[in-house]
Amino acid sequence: MKRGVWSILAFIVALQCVGIFDHTLWTPDEPRVAEIAREMAVSGDYLIPHFAYEPFLEKPPLYFATAGMLYSIFTTANEGAGRLASVLFALGTLVVIFFAAHRLFSEEIALTATLVLASSIKFFEISHKMEVDIALVFFITAAMVSFLLAHQEKLRHGYLLFWICCGLAFMSKGIIGLAIPGVAVALFVLWQKKYSFMDMVRHMRLIPGVLVVAGVMALWAWALYLRGGIDFIDIFYNYNQFGRLLGTGYGGGHVRPFYYYLPTVLADAAPWSVLMIPALIRAKIRDDSTKLLLAWFLGGFMLLSLSTTKRGLYFLPMFPAMAMLIALWMERLANNIASGWERWFLWFVALLVVASSLVLPGAYVKTGGAWSVSLGMFVITSGLFWLVLWRFRAVSPLAVCVSWVVLLLVWSPVFIPRIDAMKSYKPFFSQAGAIVNQESVVGYQLTETVEALSPFYGEFFTKNTNDKEAFEQEITSGDSRYVMVLPSRLDEGLRSQLASSGQKVLETSMDTLKSMQLWRMNKGVKTRDKEEKRK
Repeated sequence: MKRGVWSILAFIVALQCVGIFDHTLWTPDEPRVAEIAREMAVSGDYLIPHFAYEPFLEKPPLYFATAGMLYSIFTTANEGAGRLASVLFALGTLVVIFFAAHRLFSEEIALTATLVLASSIKFFEISHKMEVDIALVFFITAAMVSFLLAHQEKLRHGYLLFWICCGLAFMSKGIIGLAIPGVAVALFVLWQKKYSFMDMVRHMRLIPGVLVVAGVMALWAWALYLRGGIDFIDIFYNYNQFGRLLGTGYGGGHVRPFYYYLPTVLADAAPWSVLMIPALIRAKIRDDSTKLLLAWFLGGFMLLSLSTTKRGLYFLPMFPAMAMLIALWMERLANNIASGWERWFLWFVALLVVASSLVLPGAYVKTGGAWSVSLGMFVITSGLFWLVLWRFRAVSPLAVCVSWVVLLLVWSPVFIPRIDAMKSYKPFFSQAGAIVNQESVVGYQLTETVEALSPFYGEFFTKNTNDKEAFEQEITSGDSRYVMVLPSRLDEGLRSQLASSGQKVLETSMDTLKSMQLWRMNKGVKTRDKEEKRK
């Protein structure tokens, strides 16, 4: 590879590592994932995930165990130790994309696809947080690339590797890890119109492959049965997997309309998502590689659109296919065979990059940053932009990609701490932990954020209840000395009862944080004092 390629790849690695160790756990999902990983590290049980020391059966253990092992090595003194799991899976995905595209197409396409994927907004965000979805992205990407290389006869044991990666995708997030590659491959086979059923069985190693995946699922079901009997299997498979996918009895939220992913993907894959329009129009549908990429992207889009529960991060496994399709289209621009209207799309993205560089200084100051820092970052960004233009001599696809990566790389280290100052719950829960000092704490209709951050930062657990009468009994009994509440979830009667039974000792003070309160119960104090006197 050329020296310039290695330099750009170094930029990509740096982009994945920036912002890992310089902020606290961010809502909504990261606190829960971090606490599950922490409890794994403390207990040494890396098989069954636990949250607040109760079995957590929404997802399999692969990502949690990876982050938990990192916490056991580096401790939880810095949240970034757990985020290294995301860095590893993200870098693994980028490596797979680069070398697969290099083998199938060219070095330029491989480099462009890697840049597009690494710098897409949602991929950049999730790869810098503790999220199980980044492990799912890695294994689905490895599975689909293995299948494609095997189909092209460029990977000897590619089909077997495809099935193994599907099994590991299942262990990352469940049934969806099988559904996405399954739908993609099925569409591809139907599109080919040249495989009989027996050809498919023989050519794709279908029987041993299904046995591999079935074996992984059976082993996980056996582990669940040994720990919790048939109830654990029912909760995991029936409720959290098939129920969530099909909407049969699942009540966990995130229910969105069919068209949800159209605007969501447009925003999450920015600034590159707009380029999917010319990429789809100009896709070479006679090429097997392009066919599989289209089946991967469009099949996943249809599958997730039909699913009852929808979130932007669920679409991440299709981002690698999108990145390679865009890179294939960008090759037309690089080879000067694109139409005039196609070039306008690249110019539009280039203008987005320039506009972002002009908006970011003001946005940084608005978050409380200093004008001097903002001006300095703007000067550095402008200088690097000129260097990129000088190196590539024109507004080429690669120049636009590198410019966007430069923008993220320069501004992330200054923006992330500013955002953290507005999003961090660590000061509140650290103070709460010092006040509670290992005493019992009860809560009412608490969020998973509270249940996760209490032990992670405060070193205390909250006994949460969703029943109003049970909570009132906890307040009046004196069994719990402290109460943690979300004021927005209290009615007037509970507020009055809290005020008459105790005193508020701590409250979140920033408008950017969800309002939380810690109360000390008077009756609990008296009961404890009497017990101490008796001793």
